[in-house]
This record gives sequence, structure tokens and C-alpha cells, in this order.
Amino acid sequence: MELLLQLYTHQFLVFVLVLTRVSGLVVLAPVWGSTVIPARVRALLAIGMALIISPLCWHAPLDDPGNVLHLLLLVGGEFAVGLSLGLAVYIYFAGLEVAGQLMGQMSGMSLADVVSPTSDTNVSVFSQFLNILVLAVFVSLGGHQHLLEALLQTFQQMPPGQTHFAASLVDVLTDILTFSFVMGLQIAAPVMVALLLSIVIMGLISRTLPQLNVLAVGFSLNATVLLGALLLSLGILARVFHEQSFTAIDMMRPVFMRSGP
Repeated sequence: MELLLQLYTHQFLVFVLVLTRVSGLVVLAPVWGSTVIPARVRALLAIGMALIISPLCWHAPLDDPGNVLHLLLLVGGEFAVGLSLGLAVYIYFAGLEVAGQLMGQMSGMSLADVVSPTSDTNVSVFSQFLNILVLAVFVSLGGHQHLLEALLQTFQQMPPGQTHFAASLVDVLTDILTFSFVMGLQIAAPVMVALLLSIVIMGLISRTLPQLNVLAVGFSLNATVLLGALLLSLGILARVFHEQSFTAIDMMRPVFMRSGP
């Protein structure tokens, strides 16, 4: 009876640690981490994923925590693993918001801000449009499956209760952040060049026709140029984000592999 009780205790502890790691991913990862999805649904999703993964980890050795402090350290380590993996992809979505903000500011459309369901902050309409677009690309190309595959790999390299972060984790996240902002500038660059040409043309027209209402005409022209340039660059945008977001997940894999005991 005592042996059976120990077995159930071990399985329950493994489930708690797995649930904590999965919850860390669900908090920040695209698709699941969106504030549009109710917290109850996200919690049920994390529990369901943990129930599926936990039996795969029951054979892993796990020492008795002994005290509450040790248990909290184990839980904190598990949550940090999932959180760092979700953060790697979330950073790339933040780069897209930067691109959208640059477009909105330069076109004069920044007054039409909306609340982003990803970051729960006010962003431009174009930031929200880019976010929805790349989210659809991310899901359609299997980005969420790639992310789940990386999560499962962490359980192979670091079983529950055996989390050890590599010293390069901060460097990898810093590199991902750098690539994210570079990607945002690359995406915004064609549109910004088109808008700059539009502004120059409007300046020349205003000098030729002083009676022209530059504010009204310029606002409409900028909006048209912005939408046209954005439409022409959608294919490149989707391809660049697809490559970069998958690269972010792959950059995190060696960190967890080196973190193994």
C-alpha cells in the first residue's frame, strides 16, 4: 500500500512539474498566449497537454522535494523553461509591432490605434494587421507544431525536476531580440521608402499649387501608398517571418540540450 502511495505521489508530482512547464509556454507563445482566448480555455489547454505528456515522463527519476522551498525551486525552473521557449517566438511578433508602428507614424495613421490581443497594449492598425497576418502564416505553415516539438524535446533533454539553464541562454535571447528588430526594419523599409517618395511628391505639388489642401490630399495619398506598398510586400513579409520565427525556435534547442545533466 505504501509503495502504491509513493507511485501515485511520484506521478502527481511529475504531472505538476509538466503542467508548470507547459503553462510557461502557453502564457507567452503565439496562438495560445493571445488575450483573446479566455484564461479558462488556456488553463484547460495546458492541463490537457500536461495529461498527454506526463505519462511519457513517469519513468524519469525524480527525488522527493523534501520541503516547500525545494518544491518551489523545481516549479520555478519548469516555468522558466516553458516561458523562455515561448518568449523566443513572442519577441519576433514584437518586432512586427515595431514595423507596424513605424508605418503608422510615418503615414499619419497612428491616431487609429487599437488594443493588440498579443501584447494587450495600444498599437497601430497596421501593427494589428501584420500581427494577424503572420499569425495565420505561423499556424498554416505548422509553426505551432514546431513549437510543440521543441517543447517535447526539452522533456527529453531535461526531464521534470532536472532543469539547468545554459549560460548562453541570455546571449541567445539577446540575439533573437536583435534579429527581431532588424526584421521589423526590413519589413517596414519598402513601405517607408514609398511613403517618403509620397511626401516628397506632395511637397513639390504644394509648392506648385499653394491653394491645394495638402493635409487632406496628403492623408489620402499616404493611406493609398501605404496599402499599395504593403500589398506588394506581403509575400516577402510572410516568407521572412516564416524563416525567422522557425529560426528562433531552432536557436533555443541547443540551449536546452546543453542544459542537460
